[in-house]
Amino acid sequence: MFHPKPALWLALIASSMCAAVMAQQAQPPGASPASAPAPYRSAFEGYQPFAEEKLAPWKESNDTVGKVGGWRAYAREAGEGAAKPAPPSAPSATPAPSSGHKH
Repeated sequence: MFHPKPALWLALIASSMCAAVMAQQAQPPGASPASAPAPYRSAFEGYQPFAEEKLAPWKESNDTVGKVGGWRAYAREAGEGAAKPAPPSAPSATPAPSSGHKH
């Protein structure tokens, strides 16, 4: 039965660590590498806490929508930026797959 010796494992780990340390390149003092670390910038920079907005009474909101023109005005507003649909083309010469079936 094979029993690994702790000294052998310790030597293997130590040698692999030495190889990793030696593989790193030292920078000369005053050198400015192209991959210099970026300055620290917090993720919370510019954070604004939640501020609850004052809600208008629902009757007032409904009256405002009615004065504007209802849901159609909002739909027209949304459709102004959208591309116009192409006019319907002439029917194709090939029949639909189900046109030959008898019911």
